[in-house]
Parts: sequence; structure tokens; C-alpha cells
Amino acid sequence: MADQNSSESLVTGSGFEQPQGNSAAQDAVKVHGALGRAFNRIAGVSEGNTDATDLAFSRDHLKAYLKDQLSFAKGEMFRGTKISGVADKIMESLDADKDGMVTWMEFQVMVDEMRQHLIGDVGSGASSAEIQEKAQGLFNEISAGDKAIGFDTLKAETLEKLPSDQDHKSLVAQLAALMVLDIVDLDEQDTAVRDRSIGESEWMSAVNDFTE
Repeated sequence: MADQNSSESLVTGSGFEQPQGNSAAQDAVKVHGALGRAFNRIAGVSEGNTDATDLAFSRDHLKAYLKDQLSFAKGEMFRGTKISGVADKIMESLDADKDGMVTWMEFQVMVDEMRQHLIGDVGSGASSAEIQEKAQGLFNEISAGDKAIGFDTLKAETLEKLPSDQDHKSLVAQLAALMVLDIVDLDEQDTAVRDRSIGESEWMSAVNDFTE
């Protein structure tokens, strides 16, 4: 499949570190936050679900999410091949134990990817105030003075930052923009993902969610 490398910049991790200790493990199995809502949507359960017990999504779940919820590659030639290729690459990146299913624990490698989109490069020792300032500055830069950031702007921003030798750059940028919109947007859930936008308050709320 020609497009199996299409999601390399969206999902960069190939594994994850399990939280240590019983308390951390118990907290980790609770599906929560903006990322949790997206995980639940992919797995086909209620967005408000918090129980990760025996919950995981398969390649077929992911393909359905890309096709029906994100409308990925809508109207493009060879759409089915593109969706299959992207689903394969995401599963390869997220399915750490290679059992064909992605659990909530495995899905959390997406946290670092979302931080990069919302905050940009920031040192591991950055304070909360520094993170907030960095995120606010990035929103202002991307929005260019507008009150909200939409699909076209997010896609263009991602495209600009991709390496020059990145395969299938347009598809990678499209997927990143759609997923950021679906994860971060809170008030347009009944609107097609590519027609939504992210306001400043939603952006900063997601920053708090992914850095707490």
C-alpha cells in the first residue's frame, strides 16, 4: 500500500512506559480527559465512559473512525487504500504488544504528540507559567489574530513543519489537523470535523488537560 507511512508525524511513539505503583496503575486505567473522549469514540463506546477494563480498539475500529467520524481523505482517489494504509501505520505505532488491539494505556503515547501540537517545543523542566505562555503564544501565532483556528489553518501549519523528505505530506497534515480538531474542540461535536474550529479557551483547556 502506497500510503502506509502517511501517519509517521502524527504518531511518533513505538511503545510506552507503564506507570509505576498501584496508585498510578489505578489512575491510568481510568479513561479521562480530551484524549479519553477520542479513545472512546474510536472504540465505539460512550464518550463519558471512564472504565478501561477490557476496552480496546482494533484496526477495523480505527478504519471506521477515520472514514466515518473524521471523513479522512473524503473525495480523494484511492480513499480506501489511503485509510487502510494510515490505519496500519497507526496500529503499528500504538499497539505496543502487537496483539492487534490498542488499549487505553497504549493510546496514551498520543499525549506527547498532542503537547507538541498545542505547546510546541518546551523543556521538561518548564514551569506551569512557562507552558501557559508558550501555548498562548503558539495559539496567537497560528490563529494570526483570529478568534479560532480551523482545519485549513491547522493543516497548513502542520504541513509547514513537516520534514522536506516526509512521505505523503498532505495526508499526514490532513490527519493531524482532523485529529487535533476532534480531540480539542468541545462545542461543535455535531458538526463535521473539518468544519469545526478551536477557540482560545478550548486550546488552553486542552493544554491544561495534557500537562496536568
